[in-house]
Amino acid sequence: MKFMIQSNLFVALCTIVMMGCTPDGTEDKPEKPPEPIAQVQTVELHLSEIQETINVYGTVLPWPDKLQTVSVPYTSRIEKILLNEGQSFQKGDVMLLLKPADDANLQLAQAKEELKAAQQEQHLVQERLKLKLATQMERATVQLRTEQAKVMIANLADRGVNQNHQLKADHAGIVHLLNVQQNQIVPAGNPILQWMDKNQWVVRVGVEPEDKERLQLNQEVLLTPANKPNSLPIKGRIATITNQIDPVTRLLTVFVNPESNQDLLINDYMDAKIILATATTLVAPRQALLPDGKTYRLFTIEKGHAVQHKVQVGIENDTQAEVIASDVKDHDEIVVLGNYELEDGMVVEVQKP
Repeated sequence: MKFMIQSNLFVALCTIVMMGCTPDGTEDKPEKPPEPIAQVQTVELHLSEIQETINVYGTVLPWPDKLQTVSVPYTSRIEKILLNEGQSFQKGDVMLLLKPADDANLQLAQAKEELKAAQQEQHLVQERLKLKLATQMERATVQLRTEQAKVMIANLADRGVNQNHQLKADHAGIVHLLNVQQNQIVPAGNPILQWMDKNQWVVRVGVEPEDKERLQLNQEVLLTPANKPNSLPIKGRIATITNQIDPVTRLLTVFVNPESNQDLLINDYMDAKIILATATTLVAPRQALLPDGKTYRLFTIEKGHAVQHKVQVGIENDTQAEVIASDVKDHDEIVVLGNYELEDGMVVEVQKP
């Protein structure tokens, strides 16, 4: 009985051993874990023009040396103002109506009284000269006094003291600054308004002082009115680079001369792009470039795998950069999203944006 139990145990053990063996005598190996797949988005590397720019802001102003100043020839009262600041006018248009002020009228009346008195004295000197009671010196003196009075009256009359005056434009232009108000008394020689020719604009921009060495005269600038951000830029050129920091903005003042015949508005706020360099080269979005010390990493896609490239960056702006490398070319598929998780040779799946 004991022998039969031992025999059954032996058979059971042999069965278990045989069940654990494969028919060819080999054991099952564990499965290899699947290789990770990175999800990325790509764009095509392309050959195009890129510009390195400095973005600044400025204001439309008239050229200082183009401003014309109008003043009154005699002490006047402003009877009526027919133009406002910023208003255009044509040659011959009446700008203001002037009346002689009381002081001017008094000056004319005094000149007339002086002439009358000088003529009376001249008559008396002539009579005394006939009686040998006056000298030729007295005659010359009174004649000089008479002539001076006549010149004074003629001068005041030429300046319009004896009549109301219409101040007319002798040239077409735009009013820049109006210095007077209605019924104001303006002394002779005082400026009453400033005007300028059309299209005599300059755009004053502020540049960071550390960028001064990158600026040059005649450098191209693209100007866009701040209230029309989607309009076509107006081309301009740097006309003046000052050596003065604005005490309010702490920026370097630079004057840009826009192209002629542009419809700009005085005091309009402008966005300006100063073009430092332009090149036609391989251009990539900035997000495709990963900093790597003094160089950058760029990933392309080849046969479903990521390929890492060491590249240099040339001209760059806010959105794009020039790619300099011997192992990348036009139309290469480059990774712009998901590249931070990539390694060289990694399997990738390209997703559509």
